[in-house]
Amino acid sequence: MSNTLVGGWTLASMEGCNLPQQVATGFSEVTEAMVGAKYVPVLYVGTQAVHGVNHMLICKQTLTTQGAPEHLVKMVLNQNCDDGDIVGKWSIIAIDHIV
Repeated sequence: MSNTLVGGWTLASMEGCNLPQQVATGFSEVTEAMVGAKYVPVLYVGTQAVHGVNHMLICKQTLTTQGAPEHLVKMVLNQNCDDGDIVGKWSIIAIDHIV
């Protein structure tokens, strides 16, 4: 029997996208210690000027539970640059389920 959930989506094969170097570094920084799910960025959507800069990504989310379905999520990262700090501190603002 298949692990496909009736009524659930089976995602197409997706490759990770190339993020801008600074965003790739921030993404790795904020996701490396996460437990319960693995995230692969598949689309870099863009930026939003706020207190610092928000970066929106579409990611494939794979839960660590065996047989769990994969999902697409919108992830928003914030790069909060203090006075004179070019690199900034990274944090996850939101992870919203898409499919």
